[in-house]
Amino acid sequence: MPPVRTPRAPAERRRRRRPRLSVLVAVLVVLVVTALVKTLVIQWFEIPSASMEDTLAVGDRVAVWMSGADDLERGDVVVFRDPDHWLDAQEPTGLRGAVQDLLILMRQLPEDTGHILIKRVIGLPGDRVVADGSGTVSVNGVVLDEGYVKEGRSGSDVAFDVVVPEGFIWVMGDNRSNSADSRYHQDDAHGGFVPMSDVIGEGAAVVWPVSSWAGLGDGTRAFDGVPEPGQAPAPAQPAPEEGA
Repeated sequence: MPPVRTPRAPAERRRRRRPRLSVLVAVLVVLVVTALVKTLVIQWFEIPSASMEDTLAVGDRVAVWMSGADDLERGDVVVFRDPDHWLDAQEPTGLRGAVQDLLILMRQLPEDTGHILIKRVIGLPGDRVVADGSGTVSVNGVVLDEGYVKEGRSGSDVAFDVVVPEGFIWVMGDNRSNSADSRYHQDDAHGGFVPMSDVIGEGAAVVWPVSSWAGLGDGTRAFDGVPEPGQAPAPAQPAPEEGA
């Protein structure tokens, strides 16, 4: 005679379900916390081009403080949304597009993925930024010593003379001969300036690969001697001739 199976007690079934439920809750909590952190505090961005070499290489992962344009300084590395079709990236379609949309919804990818740039702040509102086309760049009358510019590249082979309007910044890549930055968009709607409202945050550090770990705050030193707008140093006066 076959053994008679007795139904499991409700308490036993509940005990068997608890571990699964605990794992599900833990996963949901991790996703929610990660989404909040990436939305409000810090997020990771992948470098798509060589425009910031040698500071940032293609494929580097950069941690970015999600601070918008608050407290920006000259020399900061900033991430911003494409202000006026600087990029011609195409949105993915089909399954790839659906997966991207889901990851954005879950805050695992930033909004406007594929339409985000990273450059260095050279001019803040009111600053006069000038390049003579022979390699030097000056801000408010002071020629910059830009140690972050890619070795073998000059400050700018493109001549320009701009004053940054209120609510905007002027940005340039560290790989000056391979960076379609503010200099090349002066005929655009914003005149090459990036609206502060498009700034996502400030680059804090390279976090991947491990061999490239480094902070990104040293660039501000190049601007230590730059005066505030309207306070450019007076031109040097020639020495008086003897007997004058």
